[in-house]
Amino acid sequence: MADLPREGPDLIVSVPDAPGRVAHGRGFHLGVTMLNQGTRTAGRTQIRFLHSPDRTITPDDAVVGSQFTDTIAVGEEYFTGIGVEPPHGEFGTLYYGACVDPLPDEINPNNNCSSAVGIEIYLSPPSGSVVDRTHESLTSNIVGSGQASYQIYRGHTEGGDYDLVRDLSASTEVTRYVDGGLDPNTVYYYKAIACNGPVCSEESSEWGGLTEVVGPVDIPAVPDIRGEKVNIPFGTDKARVHWDAVPWATYYRVYHDDDLDAEVSAPATSYFDNDPNTFFGAYQTTSYRVKACNKAGCSDFSDTVVIHLSAASPAAVEEGG
Repeated sequence: MADLPREGPDLIVSVPDAPGRVAHGRGFHLGVTMLNQGTRTAGRTQIRFLHSPDRTITPDDAVVGSQFTDTIAVGEEYFTGIGVEPPHGEFGTLYYGACVDPLPDEINPNNNCSSAVGIEIYLSPPSGSVVDRTHESLTSNIVGSGQASYQIYRGHTEGGDYDLVRDLSASTEVTRYVDGGLDPNTVYYYKAIACNGPVCSEESSEWGGLTEVVGPVDIPAVPDIRGEKVNIPFGTDKARVHWDAVPWATYYRVYHDDDLDAEVSAPATSYFDNDPNTFFGAYQTTSYRVKACNKAGCSDFSDTVVIHLSAASPAAVEEGG
């Protein structure tokens, strides 16, 4: 074995910077730092980002991306990174790292790979909402990513006890579930767990729905509404609209600047808008109206609530009219 040079660059790759957990179907940023701890400036070379089957990173691992470095002076650090999409359908801990190609005059070309970072790929909980109803059934849309099936749970009180009512195959990203044989004019709550083989998610947040009455019913009254700006630190602000529950209303239609933005199933009486009017990240004036609905039809529009930033203070302002 030839003696290693005593003078030259020597590149050391740090343990990659990455999140500890990533939901299945989501990407993440994999960042590394290279330090030249040699005695001469390191020339440009290539760094390879790698996916390893174990905790040991070698140049023979699967390449998920690569970049060329700039020159790196003695004692200086060089930062770089890439976006990574984990393999679809894989769960558990995956290992990633990086190796930099040795330079011809490098002092030690055998220390150019980082240690591995372990990232847990987990199945995220699904989300659900009631989208249709009769006097004896509620229809929900269930949304998930990477799941093969769902366990559907039903309860009679918000935050109360739940019973498993159905194991349901997941057909697409949005799975439709019809729960029949229900009592009329009754609120039901649901939760779901997503599974892919032996891997299952945590419980979803609960969602609820109100069945229709039996026989004819009047169109609901116009709801009273109010709104608020939701401050998001270091991000684009959002909006929330609230209304009072209207007798015999089984769902509500929320209009954003005169366009239908959402249908919200009773007994819920609020809507969170994560995409209000914005311009280059700045919150703009935005307005909402709501209709109360059931199988007979929908009420007239509520008053308009306008939410914006006051010129005098950072607080949200509401204007009914």
